[in-house]
Amino acid sequence: MMEIIWGEKAKQSYFDELDRIYKLHSSKEVENFIILVDKIIYNLSTNLLQGKISKSTKINSFVISKQTTLYFDINKEKSRIELLLFWRNKEDPKKLSKLLKDI
Repeated sequence: MMEIIWGEKAKQSYFDELDRIYKLHSSKEVENFIILVDKIIYNLSTNLLQGKISKSTKINSFVISKQTTLYFDINKEKSRIELLLFWRNKEDPKKLSKLLKDI
């Protein structure tokens, strides 16, 4: 099992997404999202899921829902996964490129 590290942008964007879900839906939807993310992170850590790797940035991604994608980095030598960013898929892709370059 690989260790999971939460980067600062991942933490902030995760809580931003929870706030957005709560404002648009309900606390039940927030709970469902938390459970879904927990399952995905666990499956990533046990290599049940691998996601997709960008050829240009070498950053991995996994679509959590049609609204949200998780970006992460795998360090096999250290046996850890660093969560980088939770991204709202409707946002400007240029902003995403800049955020990923700054990580």
